[in-house]
Formats: sequence, C-alpha cells, structure tokens
Amino acid sequence: MEDYKVSDYGIFNDAISTTKSFTDKITSIQTDMNNCKSKLNDESVFMGPICDSCVQGFGTVDGEITSLVSNFGTISSYLNDTATAYINGDTEAMKKVLSISGGTLTVGSSSNVSTGDATKDDIYNRLADKGFNNAAICGILANMEHESGFDTTVVGDNGTSYGLCQWHNSRWENLNSFCSNNNLDPSTVEGQVEYLCWELENNYPGVYETLKNVPNTAQGAHDAAYKWTVDFEIPDDRYNRGEQRGNTASSSYWETYGV
Repeated sequence: MEDYKVSDYGIFNDAISTTKSFTDKITSIQTDMNNCKSKLNDESVFMGPICDSCVQGFGTVDGEITSLVSNFGTISSYLNDTATAYINGDTEAMKKVLSISGGTLTVGSSSNVSTGDATKDDIYNRLADKGFNNAAICGILANMEHESGFDTTVVGDNGTSYGLCQWHNSRWENLNSFCSNNNLDPSTVEGQVEYLCWELENNYPGVYETLKNVPNTAQGAHDAAYKWTVDFEIPDDRYNRGEQRGNTASSSYWETYGV
C-alpha cells in the first residue's frame, strides 16, 4: 500500500472490478462443468468406466475451481478493505497482508508472523509495526545474522561492541542511555529494536529514508541490506560485506518473510 497515494484509489476500484469479473466467469464455467458432470453421472450406468473416469476428473477440477474462486474472493475483499483503510487512515487495517499456504490465500496481520524462530519473528513483527516493509526488514535481519547471530547479549570486537547490531563504543553507550531513559532493558529485542528505530531516524536519516521507501521485492531486500551494511553498520570491507549480506537478504530472508 505504501506505493499508492489517495489519488490512486481508482487503481483499487479497477483491480476489485477486474477480480470480481474474473471470479464470476470462473463460477459460470464451474456451473457448466457441474451440469456436464451430472449428465455423465446419469449415463454412467450404461457407459461404464469411461463415464466414471470423466465424472471423477470433473470432480477433481471442480474442487480446484472452488479453491480458485475462494482465493479470488479473498483477493477482492483484501483489495477493497485495504483500499478503504488507506483512504480512512486506518493504520491497523493497513497492516493486513495476503499470505499463501498450501495453495490457499488468507489475510493476516503483517505483525503476527510466526515462522518458528521466536527471536527473528519478534524482530520482524516489531519492525513491521514501525512501518517497514518486508524487503527493508529482510535487509535488517540479514545484517543482524552476520553481526550477532541474533544474540541480543553478544559482545564483540574485543569487548567494544554489543547486541543485535553490534553497536560500537559510544553507540553502545547511547543504547544503554536510551533504554534507561525509556524504561527499557538494553539486553532485550524490545529495547534494541526501539533504539535501532530511534537511531535510524535521528542519526542515520539517509539509511532510514532508503529503508522506508525501498521496493517490496527481492531486489529491494538486497538493496536494503547493502545500504544498511555500508552506511549503518560500516564494518571492515563494507562494500563486499554489503553484497554478501544483500544476497543473504534477497535469498534466505526474502523466501521466509517476503510477500
């Protein structure tokens, strides 16, 4: 939704109309198929196995069409509800995303993802609540993997760096001060993500703007990770590391958290 403005509302109307029209056509085809199946079933007593096979085939296709119609109905409702939420400024409803599992589409919140990895999911959900899209989050996660392995208490660089992003020297001190001033624990995901977002907006506006506007694609995930490495983490050999982490973001993390 972040790619559209209020003036683009007509795009959603067109998409909803097209989806509904397609759904109606599929439903009509399904009705014709069921009529044919019924006639074949009536004649199966006389024509034997051939009709039985046809009836069975129509039954299988009918189930697939039913699933397809249901999915398109979900898409249509999602477009309508999300577009309306966008117009009305309903930020909670705007967090709804389409997900697919086993060929079935469902609508859920962008902030209740559960992949089985509690720490990564916690980070993802908190960043999603801050308004970052999946590509941006994948870029951040890829860097955290390389920096800390998602250990919020790990100390590196001979005792000078700490946490998910391996905040170094004064940045580590700033993490502690920020958390102390905001009644947060600097050793937790909550404290570190809150500080991360504050630090981005206040001290790294260029990185922040890139991540808030990056395309929600695999390439966007790569670019977000690269920007984060080069201008936020700033490790040794940062440009090569940026490419490495960009590839991690666009492959493994986009496959898990991309939509």
